[in-house]
Amino acid sequence: MNRRHFITQSTLLSGLMMTNATHALSAKSDLLSIPNLLCLWDFARKQPLRSKGKYTYQLQEPTNKIPVVNDGVLSENSLDIKEHEYLTIPRADCPGLNIRGENAQVTVLAWVKRQVKSRDNIECEAIAGMWNETQKKRQYCLFLNIRLHNSKSQVCGHISGVGGPTPGEKWCIDVSIGQTPVRYDEWTFVAMTYDGHVIKSYRNGQFDARADRNPYPYEGGIFEGGADGADFTVGAVHRLGAIGNDFVGQLGGLAIFDRALSADEIAQIHEQHPLPKPSVATLATGLNFPEGPAFAADGSLWAVELKGESLIQHRHGKLKRFHVGGGPNGIAIDKQGKIWFCDSAQRSIRRFDPVTGKTETILDKIDGEPLNKPNDLAFDSVGNLVFTCPGESRQEPTGYAVVRMRDGSARKITTEKYFPNGLAFSADGKTLVLAETYKHRLWKGNWNPATGEWTDAIVWATVEGPQGPGGPDGMAFGEDENLYVAVYGTGLIHVVSPEGKVIQKINVAGQHPTNCAFDPSGKLGLVVTEAEKGQLQQVVKNTKGITLFN
Repeated sequence: MNRRHFITQSTLLSGLMMTNATHALSAKSDLLSIPNLLCLWDFARKQPLRSKGKYTYQLQEPTNKIPVVNDGVLSENSLDIKEHEYLTIPRADCPGLNIRGENAQVTVLAWVKRQVKSRDNIECEAIAGMWNETQKKRQYCLFLNIRLHNSKSQVCGHISGVGGPTPGEKWCIDVSIGQTPVRYDEWTFVAMTYDGHVIKSYRNGQFDARADRNPYPYEGGIFEGGADGADFTVGAVHRLGAIGNDFVGQLGGLAIFDRALSADEIAQIHEQHPLPKPSVATLATGLNFPEGPAFAADGSLWAVELKGESLIQHRHGKLKRFHVGGGPNGIAIDKQGKIWFCDSAQRSIRRFDPVTGKTETILDKIDGEPLNKPNDLAFDSVGNLVFTCPGESRQEPTGYAVVRMRDGSARKITTEKYFPNGLAFSADGKTLVLAETYKHRLWKGNWNPATGEWTDAIVWATVEGPQGPGGPDGMAFGEDENLYVAVYGTGLIHVVSPEGKVIQKINVAGQHPTNCAFDPSGKLGLVVTEAEKGQLQQVVKNTKGITLFN
């Protein structure tokens, strides 16, 4: 009986006799049986930082003690690496990982759940390898988010045969760059291989081809760093005289081989070690550009179909449509349970009564002119209605926002905006935040409900939008005081702290989230409307939203 057969049989027997806690043993056994494995870290309980395999090296924590959390892939655990934290093994203590030479080969596998860091817009993210840019002692390293050649957030395999920058370049640009971004807050299996001739990047078990960059031909071999070469580091590398290029997030497994695994082997590893499913559920599908979710007092969820000319009600798992015509957009629900909505096609603010089924136009002009394609709206603490009118202000700052006071009078509260869009009031009603979509920024100012004045408004936060159409859209405040912003074109909800910093990015299914709302009961968490797939989605969150005004 060969070793692979013996381990497989042992694993099957263990699975019959033991509980789900032994899944980690099966995972370790499968990987340990693959030829040329040097080190495997699965972060299991007893010695989470000691590797298994040919070499049993201990990762060291030079910054802070890195928490081991109960959420993993290869075992029940993973490391939760924060910004400015990393792990290392001094070069002298890990000679087996010193892969080098003209004919050297290497594979690095990692299971990651990526999170936001303060410099994620401009700085790459090192997963693991021997890579010291400061001393020009580069060898090999698995990265994310290299940001070369119009890339962002992809899996990147770096190899250097010279130690320093690529000849004639400022940096080392000998790197394979995949096509598909690694999403935030979602487990992803990432990998790089080098066979002495070609560097390749893999994502979730698949070779992630990209024209001219993946595969990347490279005949230079791997640099011999000598006795004072690079240490082995995890979560950062030495560059510009200091440790940096941080990876922030969870690491659920890490494996190093001195052989280039084949595409079939990597696909099989992915199949044998399935990733935990992301926490996004579909409440309704088949919707024609959904927007503007809002919860009524009876717990029902309302939204619109912008291109379906309808309002929709989701209650007890069932969907009901109410055809209203025009181009319904954002929604706000008043104390009587009536549904107020923007209508961009009819250039008006309209109101629907669920009891009678009747719809009436409340406002269609400002300063004697038709409203400029109203988009989103919200009530303040005394019942004044604020709404945005972006019109066609994608290229020119012709968008504005309006307040309709309780007495029916209306006036503009801000002008000269590039596509003003979503808006939200703070819990105390004294602050109004407004999204300027095509500038990828959020404005924040003081709100006076007695006078309907928005004063001292400043650019409070910026969010990273797509290169093409899109940016911050609808938004909702959580009771954690963070603002949850749907960023159209990115497939993400950005979580913005009270200080105006993006502290988390939450994945949704599809690239075009249009708006979001919290279930006041907490049962559904954060609900998102997504236009690409035409869905109402539930994002599981441990926080509720603030109570909205009506």
